[in-house]
Amino acid sequence: MENDKLCNKVLKFLSVKKEHPNLSFLNKIVKNHQEKIKWETLTKVIDWQNGDQTGQFLPSVDIYFERVINKGMGGTCWTHSVGLHWLLTELGFPVYYVYMDPGHICLRVELDEPYYVDVGYCAPLFQAYPMFESFKVKDEREIFDYSVTNDGIKIIRTPGPTKTLNPNPIILQDMEPIIKNSNNWDTSPVLREIQIFGYINGVPTSLKKNVLKQHFQTGKTEKVLNKGEVEYWVTKLFGIDKDIYYKALKIYENKMKI
Repeated sequence: MENDKLCNKVLKFLSVKKEHPNLSFLNKIVKNHQEKIKWETLTKVIDWQNGDQTGQFLPSVDIYFERVINKGMGGTCWTHSVGLHWLLTELGFPVYYVYMDPGHICLRVELDEPYYVDVGYCAPLFQAYPMFESFKVKDEREIFDYSVTNDGIKIIRTPGPTKTLNPNPIILQDMEPIIKNSNNWDTSPVLREIQIFGYINGVPTSLKKNVLKQHFQTGKTEKVLNKGEVEYWVTKLFGIDKDIYYKALKIYENKMKI
């Protein structure tokens, strides 16, 4: 019963009506997830502090969705994928984790054929794609090239790194060494910079430390913000909870000794 209540809350937040599992329903969930839920490292910093003490770096599903629905938060690929995996499972979709090297997790959903689902990549996907068919999408920010060859599945982002997808299902517990490594301050670029990405009025918008970038159809704008402007963008325009923002900032600054 509690799972049903949470599932309904998430669907309401995503503005999606419940249906039986089908591709159209899945695409609605993916599209609205990417438009409404931010990619950010603030909660990763907070979860790092908890994980440093307990060894558990991923939040519970309840905590994750509480942050999403009521605090304006999101997460990185790990938390997004775990959350969406839970939601799709509750809705009756056959869904599995798949790993992309280096250091990325996404989903495989089995319908009429296997589908690649990835809401934690800050990429302009907005739908599920057949896992074993090549495709290319682009927006004002990037070109995303998903290439299926005899040598495997390569994801080439321009700009951005190239990664390799293993389409075979994995068990999340087997990813513990990789999750732990992604929470190592000495090696994880995600932890070492406060970053937020989301869509503000449909415009791809990123904030990295104090540098704001927006990608309009007419071109990119870039601005260095002062402290007050950063807070305004984080709390008012990205809609992130002020207390969580400053909690993460304090942990980050203490760790980095800023």
